[in-house]
Amino acid sequence: MNSAKFCRGVFREAAHSPGRIDDDAAILKTVGEALAERGFGVELVAADKLVETPFANLFVMCERGPILDRLAAMEKAGSIVVNSPAAIRNSYRHRMIELLARRRVPTPRSWIVASDANTPRPADCAWVKRYDFHATQRDDVMYAASETGWREALRRFAGRGIPFVVAQEHVAGDLIKFYGVRRGAAPVDANWFQWFYHRDKGMLGHAFDPARLRRAAFEAAATLELEVFGGDAIIQANGAPIIIDLNAWPSYALYRDHAAHAIADWLLDRFQRRPRLVVSARN
Repeated sequence: MNSAKFCRGVFREAAHSPGRIDDDAAILKTVGEALAERGFGVELVAADKLVETPFANLFVMCERGPILDRLAAMEKAGSIVVNSPAAIRNSYRHRMIELLARRRVPTPRSWIVASDANTPRPADCAWVKRYDFHATQRDDVMYAASETGWREALRRFAGRGIPFVVAQEHVAGDLIKFYGVRRGAAPVDANWFQWFYHRDKGMLGHAFDPARLRRAAFEAAATLELEVFGGDAIIQANGAPIIIDLNAWPSYALYRDHAAHAIADWLLDRFQRRPRLVVSARN
């Protein structure tokens, strides 16, 4: 197939979808179907099967460094990649907390600590998280309510060969999950956004302004340069939202169909913002 209206989707690595392999694959497939409805030829590939092609249209869920390096080279050669490799790297936790703090996005106090460090717990109650990727297994996020728990969390990360952790202060309140699609410089209210209370978590029912949550989420996404994103926030007793996590291209599980069309509309706009070019589906 030789056409300017051809694109490839790249699946997330299976190791980065603990318990969510089917959901992560489903959103990519649904976006692909929505793009096909809009006249695009679509090919979906595993990250390790991606063929480097100049001037390609790519929508990607992969996260590991080597494939991001390849995507960055393709982007430099004229390809459009959503989310960009730089934005995906920005969502690595150690980069994320630095960038969000620099922009004064409301987030919990966080510290980067060596997993072999002999240091006391930085907060009375702290979440101990892998410093780079968001989750590859259940133990990538642990709660340390005591000094003993803190030491055990560090020991377990060190035993897995993970050199650093992010220690994040616990923030009391209602846990909310959100999804968004950021359409460049479009006004925040013009972007697709959904939020919901996290299942199986206690809810206190703190009153809050959803528009304030939306603004905080999109400010965080813009800071990381993410276009397709999701995350978690805590609504405090005073109604103020605190962004506790932001990640590139979530599964959108509860809103998959609506999200897929919003993402496809944005990709259509992104992919068509270039002169006519020729991209081959086969190498």
